Amino acid sequence: MSERCSGDCIICGKCANAAILEGFNASGRLFTPQEGYGVAVDIGTTTVVLALMDLRDGKTLARHSFMNPQRAFGTDVISRIDAANKGHLNDLKQAVTDSVSEGLATLLTAKDLKPDQILAVTIGCNTVMAYLLLGFPCQRLGAAPYIPDSSMEETYLASELFANSGLFCPVRIIPWMAAYVGGDITAGLIYLLPQGSSRFLLIDLGTNGEMALYDNGRLTVTATAAGPAFEQPVTAGKFVGASAVVGALAELVRTGKVNKRGLLLSEEKGGPLTRKQVRELQLAKSAIRAGIEILIETSGLGYDGIDAIYLAGGMGQGMAVQDAADIGLIPGELVPKAIPVGNACLGGAAALLSAPAQVLSDMNELLTAASEVNLARHPNFNGYFMAYMFF
Repeated sequence: MSERCSGDCIICGKCANAAILEGFNASGRLFTPQEGYGVAVDIGTTTVVLALMDLRDGKTLARHSFMNPQRAFGTDVISRIDAANKGHLNDLKQAVTDSVSEGLATLLTAKDLKPDQILAVTIGCNTVMAYLLLGFPCQRLGAAPYIPDSSMEETYLASELFANSGLFCPVRIIPWMAAYVGGDITAGLIYLLPQGSSRFLLIDLGTNGEMALYDNGRLTVTATAAGPAFEQPVTAGKFVGASAVVGALAELVRTGKVNKRGLLLSEEKGGPLTRKQVRELQLAKSAIRAGIEILIETSGLGYDGIDAIYLAGGMGQGMAVQDAADIGLIPGELVPKAIPVGNACLGGAAALLSAPAQVLSDMNELLTAASEVNLARHPNFNGYFMAYMFF
């Protein structure tokens, strides 16, 4: 990060190891003033972020973030599904509910608020995180045909879901679209729809590689496994997050130290990346790029027909777009249209707090319109994947 640590997480809300938070002001969209406060939450695979909002004017009052404690059971959703299926479901649920409860209580204390002043909590997260939050069995998420078999309630009680928070308000979890296209993408689309683009590509560059192509009400979604490749130590083992990893790889490619086949020609002691790391990044970027190409192919729009490509999530926040193009992660033709949007999931959760009626209507339209592309079964996936393995 370019900013120095302020030492005050409640004011900043950023973690130097995984900065994914921007400030959000929801009062710019259709807004319904309410007498009270709300909390928007993004439960990411890697990081959990909370934002306390004043619902009288839609402004963010305080933010708080921390590493998802479920990382103790694995860094990606597949390993957590496996852990849940091996008897750790309750442990995974308890880990996240306890930590979010503590975060909610911390926000209230920071602003000297009473529990009855919080009118609602809204949560955006991927499908697996939602399952683990609610304690749903995960067997169907980890085996073909990968179809969610549990249903969420419209709202939950904070006193039951987050028993240690002291809150009594309703909790709404933004619904998923598919097993690996979760409520985080739904929330991101909610946040981006008012931006004005009628045809855009949303890519959540996290561990799950979720993406959506929106075309004037038509919505096509997919996901591909990126794993923890973009969240690795670089430069003598120091963890600095995805933007630095992509930047380091791009520089190695530009200077010829990584050849077109992805071989690191000289693994120097203390160098930014190891051969193993380069290989993992190569696989992850190729999978994501293949997903991008198939979505664009399915839409029939081509690069010219897309108004914007929004880069969301931890990786999208600080990554240089040209670095992403130089390693083949995104098409070079889309670089002028690429816009990092930070934590769009949190933005969607905040929008649901500030304009609930309008956002619920938008959300239902999105869920009805969504069509999923299964990359594992797509006839062109392997061809694209192999083609974009090259640098």
